[in-house]
Amino acid sequence: MAYETQNTLVDWVREADYSLISAINFPASDAYSHFWVDYTDKFTWMPMAIVAVWCLLRHNTWRGALVMVLSVALLFLLSDFVIASTLKPWIARLRPSHDPAVMDMLSYVNGYRGGRYGFPSNHASNGFAVATFLALLYRKPCIAACTVAWACGSCYSRMFLGVHFPTDILVGALLGCLIGVIVYRTYNYMYARVALRHPMPEPQEIYDSEPWPVIATFLLTLVLLLLAAPCA
Repeated sequence: MAYETQNTLVDWVREADYSLISAINFPASDAYSHFWVDYTDKFTWMPMAIVAVWCLLRHNTWRGALVMVLSVALLFLLSDFVIASTLKPWIARLRPSHDPAVMDMLSYVNGYRGGRYGFPSNHASNGFAVATFLALLYRKPCIAACTVAWACGSCYSRMFLGVHFPTDILVGALLGCLIGVIVYRTYNYMYARVALRHPMPEPQEIYDSEPWPVIATFLLTLVLLLLAAPCA
């Protein structure tokens, strides 16, 4: 009975995934489609990433900056590389764009279908790992809202393009939040250990300023994407 119940739950989740991806992925105008193609491109957000790193380092001592760089490296190691190289091939769940049950019913932009496996989503894990880490560091509603909005947009883009099921996104986002918390606690631990031997400001003093440059870069990038979409 337990086995049958488990199978029923798995089937229900699978069917829900098929229904939701079919609703989210739809034939859209060229401008709308290209907006999300550009949004999902990691290079689009390089300026925001550079500004975010600058904000994280600008008030740090060199030792504090080193701890932060190591923490950010750990964040992306866990949220991107480990998921891509370990979880995805181990679980081996096909993307909707490669799943025979649904792939022929979906729309694709410029023939883009992504790699073979998609569970969990790297875009979701990366986005929510960064959002969680920055929200915990700054403790400011403005930066939390900005980074969560950015991460949600990235998640939607992957489903709209037909390369991730909703459960790929959900699990990726949950893993990203967990990784963000783990790395934040690791950063605090490493910073405290260094601060025992060398005079360093409290983390609250470093991140007490509003991270307006990150928010401004996010909004400016959105405006540029909206302006560029009709011309694509």
